Amino acid sequence: MKHMLTVAALAALLAAPLQAIPAFARKYGTPCSLCHDPVPKLNAYGEQFTARGYVLSDEDTTGTTSLGDPLLSLNTSLPIAIRLDAYVRAQGGERVGSDFQTPTIAKLLTGGTLARNVSYYIYLLLAEDGATGPIEDAWLMFRRPLDLPVDVTVGQFQIADPVWKRELRITLENYQILSQRIGAGAANLSYDRGITVGAQLTGNTSLFAEIVNGNGIGEAQSGSFDGDAPKTGVLWLTQQIGPLRLSGLGYYGAQRVVPTGGGPGIRNRTWMAGPAVTYGRGPFELNGQYVYREDSDPWFDGSRRARTNGGFLELLWWPQRHGSRALVTGLYNWVDSEAAPNYETATLNLSWLWARNIRLAAEGTWDFLAQQPRVALGVVTAF
Repeated sequence: MKHMLTVAALAALLAAPLQAIPAFARKYGTPCSLCHDPVPKLNAYGEQFTARGYVLSDEDTTGTTSLGDPLLSLNTSLPIAIRLDAYVRAQGGERVGSDFQTPTIAKLLTGGTLARNVSYYIYLLLAEDGATGPIEDAWLMFRRPLDLPVDVTVGQFQIADPVWKRELRITLENYQILSQRIGAGAANLSYDRGITVGAQLTGNTSLFAEIVNGNGIGEAQSGSFDGDAPKTGVLWLTQQIGPLRLSGLGYYGAQRVVPTGGGPGIRNRTWMAGPAVTYGRGPFELNGQYVYREDSDPWFDGSRRARTNGGFLELLWWPQRHGSRALVTGLYNWVDSEAAPNYETATLNLSWLWARNIRLAAEGTWDFLAQQPRVALGVVTAF
């Protein structure tokens, strides 16, 4: 363990997922702290700015021009940002291994307005684990189309985005249950292709309905991204009660796999449900999600039904107050499945802002099942 910590301390620092767009700070002449606390985590104003489609108000035309055409609204400059992760990781066991992963991720990000109440967001993985990566987020959002009381998002996004923006978490450690695949299927709560319709039912109650392919964002096969007919339906219901937000998940879908040589195909039906909670008070914020999942045939081989239980619990503490340079994050992950590897970890992350767009962090994770630690030190920056 002592050797492991020594190796980790030689690093220049740890990276955690980042989805901030410094282009917005340049566009509006505002500091990153207006929306982040700290990067990449969104504060309340950042959540509102995102929900409005990256504008300060419905009448905001900052950084756009019509060129004399009332039906045209062009950005005067294309909003582009770059994110880099650089870190070193060390893992215990019989033989301590260390790895300089610099960079492990480089991303090109762009987002903004296309027209009144129409916005877009795209990020391209320029490099991930040494290879050119795919486009992950790529969507258009239409706010109140045809004056209907809904917002519509079409494209490629994460299923959990209405409640958990996984790419904006502080820790390098994932929210495991949101991206966990079961058996041979690809269905989970992370990236997929489809449409989301969001509605504000009351001042504090929101409903999000999603229809997605249900098989992730893999490459097209024979010209089709979804080779089976069934689509997947997802509902998120959120209720705000003062500093407490309660949410509920409902998910149902099916995947069909055709055996080699042809045949009627084998179908796996998947459903998920579970509550979520966010509570903020003073310098603390508590986040939690529980998911119960059943798959009728997760290996597509006629085997028995499989059940999965899992979730996460996260506690954030700003020891010097919100908006300061320091943040302490604790995260507990748990997955217990009959058709996937079990998972149980506890993580502690210490973050400090070198600058508003440069975050240094040290993170330690204890793997309860492997009975060994993981340590990472690094830097996250976007510009």
